[in-house]
Amino acid sequence: MSNDGRMLANIVKNVHKRLRQEFYKTGDMESVWMNHCGNMTCLKKYASSMHKLATEHWEQLRVSNPATSRINWTWSFLQYYFFTGGLELHRQKSNSDAEWPKLILKESKVTVLDVGSCYNPFGEYEELDVLSIDLCPAIESVYQCDFLKVPLGKTTVIDGQNVLSLATNQFHCIVFSFLLEYFPSPSQRWTCCEKAQQLLLREGILIIITPDSKAAHSNAKVMRSWREALSAIGFKRIKYEKLQHAHCMAFRKNSVEPELKAEDRELLASKMYIPQDFCNPSDSSENEEKDEIKFTEAELAEGFTNLPMFDE
Repeated sequence: MSNDGRMLANIVKNVHKRLRQEFYKTGDMESVWMNHCGNMTCLKKYASSMHKLATEHWEQLRVSNPATSRINWTWSFLQYYFFTGGLELHRQKSNSDAEWPKLILKESKVTVLDVGSCYNPFGEYEELDVLSIDLCPAIESVYQCDFLKVPLGKTTVIDGQNVLSLATNQFHCIVFSFLLEYFPSPSQRWTCCEKAQQLLLREGILIIITPDSKAAHSNAKVMRSWREALSAIGFKRIKYEKLQHAHCMAFRKNSVEPELKAEDRELLASKMYIPQDFCNPSDSSENEEKDEIKFTEAELAEGFTNLPMFDE
């Protein structure tokens, strides 16, 4: 990556690190997030940096090496699932009796909610009807919305460039691309996933993409923990692939979310951890990047079932 690209990436990483530092110091997730949302200078700088990083640097890599692109991966999976028989295949596997709209027809559009979109990368696909939202949009085609706080209801309400509410059981696909690691707390990541469960139609797809430049097995324990947590609320992981710089996962909503006790929700939320959660946020970025989850030989062997293109 060029020096300009590294500078932009560091701006993004430093925002994430500062959020973790503040959460580590105070333990008050709500106040940390409210202060962050009110810091428009920081939000605009982050949005501008992420936009430039994605469109001027990652886009070049997408063209020169398409196999590394999270956008290409997501589009390829959506084509498979919604337009070339994947939905029917997984319906047969699960013995589902759900009634599904005429989604398999190529003239039908797949409704997508792209959370933390920044610059609406999926807007280029005519087959997709995309609602792109972000805490601080970089371009006009993305709507402002704090996904953690936005209420859910019977209809999606948009006022100008602001999303005031989102409709439950409305979307065929929800995308969390480089989103969950933005949050300093596992419980915030869990809240996002619970909301996705409510917003998706049955048999809908939750795409989760999270950055990681290490080997596929290095953080296999983390990916397994996420899979276990999401399975408890009716999500089945049906696709996993480790790209050069990211884990890419597709989860299918097999059932409605069960009612959970408070203690069960707390336990499941704790499973949505990332390696950085166990770092002292005051440590240098070099030490943080070296951090990974340790695992036993048995867990390492299990991790090799998560190698690229392993369909579940």
